Parts: sequence; C-alpha cells; structure tokens
Amino acid sequence: MLKNYFKTIIRQIRKEREFSIINVIGLAVGMAACLVIAQFVYFHSTFDQYHERADDIYRLTADAYRNGEGLGEAIQVSGILAKTAAEQDPTVDNYARFWSLNYMNASVILQDEEKKSMADIEHIYCTDQSTFAVFDLPFMAGSAERFDEPQTAIMTESTARQYFDDFQSAIGRPFTLAGNNGSQEFELVGIIRDLPDQTHLRFNLLLSMESMDNFSESRIAWASTNFYAYLLVNDQFNEKQFLQRTQSLHETNGAEKLKEYGYIFNHRLQKLTDIHLHSENYGDFSRPMNFKIINALAIIGITILVIAWINYLNLGLVRTIERLKEVGIRKSLGSSTRQITALFLMEATVLNLAAFLLALTIVQLLAPYIGDLTGVTFNIFDNPEVTLTLVAIVMIGTLLIGLYPSAVSNRLSISGILVGQGHQKKVGGMTFRKILVGLQFTITFLLVSGTLVVERQIRYMKTADLGIAINDVMVIQAPPGDINSNDRQDMVSFNAFKTELKKHAGIDMVVNAGEIPGERISWNASIKVQGQTDAIATQASLVSMGLGFTDFLGLKVVAGRGLQKGDDPWSRGDVVINERMAQSLGFENPEDAVGAKLTGFYAPLEVRGVLQNHHHNSLHYDYDPIIYILSSWTEYYFIKLNLDQTASSDKRYAQMQGLVQTVESEWNQFFDFNMDYFFLDSYFNRQYNDDERFGNIFSAFSGLAIFIACLGLFGLTSFTIKQKTKEIGIRKVLGATMADLIILLSKNYIWIMGASYLLAMPVVWYVLNKWLENYSFRIELGLWLLLVPLVVVSFIAGMTILSKMLKASKMNPVKSLRYE
Repeated sequence: MLKNYFKTIIRQIRKEREFSIINVIGLAVGMAACLVIAQFVYFHSTFDQYHERADDIYRLTADAYRNGEGLGEAIQVSGILAKTAAEQDPTVDNYARFWSLNYMNASVILQDEEKKSMADIEHIYCTDQSTFAVFDLPFMAGSAERFDEPQTAIMTESTARQYFDDFQSAIGRPFTLAGNNGSQEFELVGIIRDLPDQTHLRFNLLLSMESMDNFSESRIAWASTNFYAYLLVNDQFNEKQFLQRTQSLHETNGAEKLKEYGYIFNHRLQKLTDIHLHSENYGDFSRPMNFKIINALAIIGITILVIAWINYLNLGLVRTIERLKEVGIRKSLGSSTRQITALFLMEATVLNLAAFLLALTIVQLLAPYIGDLTGVTFNIFDNPEVTLTLVAIVMIGTLLIGLYPSAVSNRLSISGILVGQGHQKKVGGMTFRKILVGLQFTITFLLVSGTLVVERQIRYMKTADLGIAINDVMVIQAPPGDINSNDRQDMVSFNAFKTELKKHAGIDMVVNAGEIPGERISWNASIKVQGQTDAIATQASLVSMGLGFTDFLGLKVVAGRGLQKGDDPWSRGDVVINERMAQSLGFENPEDAVGAKLTGFYAPLEVRGVLQNHHHNSLHYDYDPIIYILSSWTEYYFIKLNLDQTASSDKRYAQMQGLVQTVESEWNQFFDFNMDYFFLDSYFNRQYNDDERFGNIFSAFSGLAIFIACLGLFGLTSFTIKQKTKEIGIRKVLGATMADLIILLSKNYIWIMGASYLLAMPVVWYVLNKWLENYSFRIELGLWLLLVPLVVVSFIAGMTILSKMLKASKMNPVKSLRYE
C-alpha cells in the first residue's frame, strides 16, 4: 500500500509541478531561515552555561537611586560587602570579585638576556584566588595555588603567547606592569586557556587581589562600589534571606556615606546565565546583547516558518478542490477515512522532507556568508540540539498541515463529491483561505514597517550631529607614563613628536587625552556646588586632557571661556564643564554656572566656561555630565589629518595612507613601542555593530519572509486564474477589457490587503514606538510610516500577480471556452 501511495504522490507532484516547486522552495527557504535564526538565538541564549555549576552562580548587583530618581542597574558593588556577606552565609560556597585596572593604560614588559618584549594589554583585573573555584578556568601551566600572594599574576593563553613559546618554563618568570600609575613587578604563576566566545567575562591578565592595595584603598571601603562580585551557592541557599542580610550589612556600614552623595543601593542577585541578555549596563565586562533583539529575531524566525506553512496549507486546500473526484472514487472503491488521511500525510511528509534536506544544504553552503551576517560561526553540526528541535517542529507542522486538507475532504459525502454539489466552495471558497491570505499580508506589513524603522534609526544614529568632529582623526594608543614621576619621558617624547608632525602639511592638529569618544569615561567623581549643603552631589564624568583637546573636537563655548595656557585645575581650580553638567548642578542657564566653585574633587574647582553638549557615547544614551580637566594623564594621541575633501575617494585613501606612513616614521624616531592606531569615526561607530547586525539580519530575513509570501500569492493567483478560465473566456466574448479582467481577478486581494493594512498598522505603531524607547535619541514616527509600507506591499503584491493576470487576460477566448 505504501508503495502505491508513493507512486500516487510522485505522479501528483509531476502533474502539479509548478505548485510542488513553489511549496518545496517556500518551505525550504522558511526552514533554512528559521534554522539560522534558531542557531543565532541559541548562541546568545546559552552564554556562560559551560561552567559546571553555572546554575549556582549569581552576581551581586543593586538597583541604584539618586535623589529619588532610578538610575537602573548598578553591576558594581562594594568589594568588602560582597566578601563579608559571602563569608557569613554558610549556604555560599565561594565568591569571586573583579576590580578593573583598565583605566591605567598598561603595558607588560618582559626583559630577558636577549631581548625586551613589550605590548599594550587591555582587560586587566585584580581578582580573588577563589575565582578559580567559582568559574571553570582550566590551567595550561601553573596553578592558582600561590595566587593569594601579593604581586602574582595569571595570563590567558593568547596574552602569554606574545611573550613565551614554552608555557611550562614561563611559570615563575617576573615581568613589569607599566602604566600611568607607575611600574610594578609581578611574578607569573599560571596560564589559563582563553575564554570561550560564549561568556560575558573578558580579561587577558589577572592580578592577585592582594596586589590591589598598590593601586587603590577601595578593597576595604564599604562605600566604594567598583567591584564585580559573584557568588557560588549550594542547594540550601535562600536568596531572600541572603539579600536581607547583605542589605543590613550595607545599611550598617556603607549606606550613610553613599547617602551623603544622594545615592541609595538596594541589592539584588542576577543569575550568571541571565547576564548576557539581561544586563542593562554598558559598563559590563563585554557589551551585553539586548534580549529584545533576540526575542524579535525569534519571532521573525517563527513567522517565516508560519508563512511557509500558510503557503503550503493554502495551496494544499486549492489543490484538494481538484482532487475531490479522486477522493470520491477512492472512497467508492472502498478506501477508508484512515487511508485517505494516510495518503495526504505521506504527501505532506515527502514534500516537507525534501524541503528540509534542501534547507540543510542551503544553510551549509551559505555558512560563511551567514557567519558574516550574524557574527556567529555557523555549522549545523555544532549544535545538533537546535537542528533536532527544528526537526521536531517540522514534524508537528507536517502533521498539522497534512491533516487539515484530508479532514476537509473526508468530511464530504461520496455522492456529493462525484455529482459535484458545490463542495468546491466549501473547501476553497472560503473564508478560511481568505483569512490565511490576510494573515500573510498582515505579517508582510509588519515586517516591511519594521525594516523601514530599524534602517532609519540606525542611519540616524550614524549620521546624526554628534557635536564633535570625528572624521579624518587618527588615534594612537599612547605609551604608559607614570603620573607621579618628575621625569615624564613619555611627555617629552610626545611634545617632540607633536612638533615634528605639525611640520607636515597634511597634519592640522595633535593633542593628547585620557579619554576617547565612543568609550565609557572611566574617571568619575561626586561633585557639589560649594556652600550648597543640602544639594545632592552629581556623579560627574571627568575627562583628563591636554590643552587644545576641546578645540580639537570642535566643542563650542556657550558661556564663559575655554581653557587656556596657564590654567591649572590643581592649584587654581580651572575647569570647563558641559551644559548637562551645569544643568545637573542646578543652574538653569549656562551663564549662571560660570564662576561656580565645586567640591568633591582632589582640589577645589572653579568653572571658567560651559561647552555645548556632545555625544561621548552612542545615541542609545543621554548626554553625560562632564568636567574637562587639564592633566598629563594620557592614554591616546589624536591627530587631525588634512585630507583633500574635493578629491575622489581613491585619492583621499591614498593621501591618508601616505600620512599614516609619515606619522609612523616620526613615531619610530621617538618611541620604542609599536604604533597601535585606528580612526576615530570607525572606533565611535563600532558601538552600533550590534544594531547594524540586528538591522541586517532583520532586513535579510524580512526579505525572505516577503519572498515566501510572494511565492504563495503567485501560486494562489495561478490557481484562481485556472478556476476562472471559462469565465474569463465568456467575459472576453461579451466585451470585457483587459482592465476589467485584471480588476475581476484582483479585487479579492485588494479587499484582503486593505483589511490587513488596517489590522497591522496600529500594531506597527505601538510595537515600533516601544522599540524606539530603547534609544535616548531616536527618529520620530510620522505619516511616512503609514504610507510607505502600503505603497511597498501594494507594489510587491502587484508585481507578483500582474504577469499571471496579463497572460490570462490575453488568452484566446476560444481556448478558454475549450478548457476542460
């Protein structure tokens, strides 16, 4: 019987070749897209799950408030608070704390008999010996046994390879960590494997927590909230009780000090496996992925598969109409309902299986391009659980879309089918079929609208006026220089380097600074206006810079004056602030802030001028309150290139490369370090990488969804024309024009499209407004959002069905009337 069914299915596929190809391609593209999105979602949803006890690890965080206003999630807390709370709770097995040294512009220097090796190192943290009991960090050489001693260090594999060929012989070797805080000697006691991609943790060099006192006193400060703290708990752990005890410790020790600056911390716990998708703070180890993006992509993946199934079901229903006589004859010859159902299910299984195999082939062949698009290394065999889950979903879908046509045909009587008593209308006429087409149009409106808004928002962020000049700016990582030294050889070299560079016609300005636009400002202080005892302190971002940095960026003075030669913040208090800082200090007008005396810094400050606001970070975030301070603390050298703006892009690129070579030649005259450089505009725009990736994925898969919907619309139109062949012939004989026939064939789709548009647009408006709330600076939704999707969808639908309608309207009436 199965062999007979299989022959029937093959014969049916050959007979209806066009419909079968449309079904298989639509299902294959839908399954391939769903598989890719499922892999992407799985990758980002399984961060940090490789640790053996990942489900038992929590991060201690806090809901932060200032002056009653919620500041969101504080992911850094007091280190002594976390340590004490963990040690006093028997249900906490261990703890891990990380304290960042990323602010110090550090380099590792290794001296041996033959050579001196030196390289800049990022992502440096002091951490506890117990960190290696909390996290799975396998050692390639050495161990953490001596990591409770001062001046001991552990490197990751890739960092160690910059200095050592043999890891075993590297253990015990001394090295120098040089930075803007001076130089210190450390002993290498271990080398661990590089962290996997699926972790929020990012570090290259770990120093023992006992070494931290050489850099800061905050290890024992209850009100110093600058530690990432993690807890490893056991089965008896009670989250509510632990938080009550922790909050009590905080209130007893550090809360009052924080309240002096207007801060309140309510501590809470965050599961390790939730951090990557649910951390709202851009000051984390690595940039988190917005879970809303993951949810949106998951919905798109499911939507694409649903559209493919709707196509199959729609075309299956209209094909059932043509097979009613076949079903009637089979029933009259003794076929049972079960046998008819088995035939339909087997046909659905064959088509879905062919589509699934084609989908796997497409995905594997396009894996490199998919990897570039998603940023995730892609191989269907790496995560078999994802593929198997999709197989299960496909099987369920096959069952559902195979059972419905058989259920419809089995519902009809044999005599009615063979005589033909209007059962075609019951199967295909057909409110249900119109609902399916309307659902496809609704989804299409949603996807087109979403694509337009996402693309516009990303373009707006990348082209918005930042308030600073970032184009044609070359940035060089500055070598470390001891801020406390009287012999600043790094500044001597910089000044000589600067003098030589300015002799070249292609270079306009050269300045130094400790911060860079596009990166979180690491220097902060709680600042008040002197004499305002009841005022709440403002958490200000402090930008250390050389003279001329604000002019280099093009920041306009809106009140007072800019900093000038002879100004000194340490002895005279000379600083400038931005408009947001003036507003945060309580001044209604920038002019009122000029001359204000500020406290909370190492020395009393006095505002000399107010600068316009600028976007130091991406447009996701609001303006920072900033104080600009003259200081020799330097992490970057900024070089403004004078490129010919009227030249072609090729000539400008060649000019830029020539200037880079000039800068590198001068660099080698004054510095022993390699010249690590980049361009400021690219560096700033890297903040939008996740947004661009989301936009590209959204656009690509929205396009696929629309393509699948068009396939279904094309097939459905073909069937409609086939059904109305005789009617078209009669109407042409009676004088109907081509326009009359096109209106006849398309009017149902026009009504369905109109209803779908009215249903979709309120949802579009609400959902996209909610999505835009993630951005402090965003586009405004307007009339264009209502009109453009309607025009686009109408055009796509019209182009899809027009060729078939034109062909039908040109058909010879004689052939039409002879049909069947």
